[in-house]
Amino acid sequence: MIRKLPGLMLSILLLILVSGCWNSRELNSIALAVALGIDKVGDQYLVSAQIVVPSNVASTGKSEGMAVTMLKAEGKSVFEALRRMTTTAPRKIYLAHLRVLVLGEDLAREGIASPLDFLNRDHEPRTDFFIVVAKHLSAEDVLKVATPLEKVPANRMFFSLLTSERFWAPTRVVKLDEVILDLVTEGRSPVLTTIEVTGPEEIVESKANTEQINPPSKLKYAGLAYFKKDKLAGWLSENDSKAYNYLNDNVNNTVGVVTCPGGGQISLEIIRTKTEAKGGVELGKPWIEANIHAEMNVGTVECQIDLMDMGIMDKLEKSANEQLEELILTSVHKAQKQIKYDVFGFGDLIHRDDPKGWKGIKDNWEKAFVDLQVDVKADVKIRRLAKVGNSFINDIKE
Repeated sequence: MIRKLPGLMLSILLLILVSGCWNSRELNSIALAVALGIDKVGDQYLVSAQIVVPSNVASTGKSEGMAVTMLKAEGKSVFEALRRMTTTAPRKIYLAHLRVLVLGEDLAREGIASPLDFLNRDHEPRTDFFIVVAKHLSAEDVLKVATPLEKVPANRMFFSLLTSERFWAPTRVVKLDEVILDLVTEGRSPVLTTIEVTGPEEIVESKANTEQINPPSKLKYAGLAYFKKDKLAGWLSENDSKAYNYLNDNVNNTVGVVTCPGGGQISLEIIRTKTEAKGGVELGKPWIEANIHAEMNVGTVECQIDLMDMGIMDKLEKSANEQLEELILTSVHKAQKQIKYDVFGFGDLIHRDDPKGWKGIKDNWEKAFVDLQVDVKADVKIRRLAKVGNSFINDIKE
């Protein structure tokens, strides 16, 4: 019996290995959804799915057809609407390769928790797709837009947001698990990037839109949208979106412009930032302190200035510090006096740093936020001048 044991264990191991593909799906039996749009129409969910047309994507020659098609259906739930799509599609919608989820404005204002529950619960979708909010239009309208550069519009939305977050401060990538965490965290609500459609509606979904040097209709990311728990409450401007990302340590790389001491301006590339923020409650009054460290390179010089003069560089760094502090404090004061809502997640910061203090103010946090003391200190260092030192502008003859 002992001699037979290794053979028995090997047989069991082989059975485990060959059972690994029990739920595999053949490509010709599924409809591969790469983008999903969810809208609310009355008491029904309208779900739009951007489906890949494999023959047109894989074609190496000139293809007459679009790389994607769109299916849509209504239902009392997102799950029901997806299953109803099978009445118009020969294949079951497959969500494992979803790149982007677009939430229509009307749905977002009513609440996003219920539709997100399905995507969090279902076994097919992964949690690495991006979630954005359609601004002043439906999710269906966003998914209709045909785009150049990328055959599949969902890929265009995915990579554009990924690139924008890396190199431009007012946008951010948000995934499903982050939204859910924000929804269940005290003192914090979701903030999502918004997407718009520009151009004439009649050409938006036409292939002709992809065959022009300057396409009439375009998809554009336009700052951030803030929520009160799961309901869309408003839009942040470009500067307010930058301030949000600075305060939440989300800025990787961006560009800022400062004024030269003698007039004109210099563009600075922010190459590295680190925000260290803390909060607490003292004598019943909440407070926040944020220290922002930033390293910058000189991008363009549009003034007559001696960049080799350390005194001049000190003035530029001081100007950049003041401008960054003003940007953030202006946005904070706007949130306190106009929006009157903690869009930055300061409550969560206080909750983590001073749980006892938070417990005493959390029931009255919206009122306390209006008078919250926020101190911001920027520490900017200019590291490099790029390929040249002083600009040739200094040598232009009169």
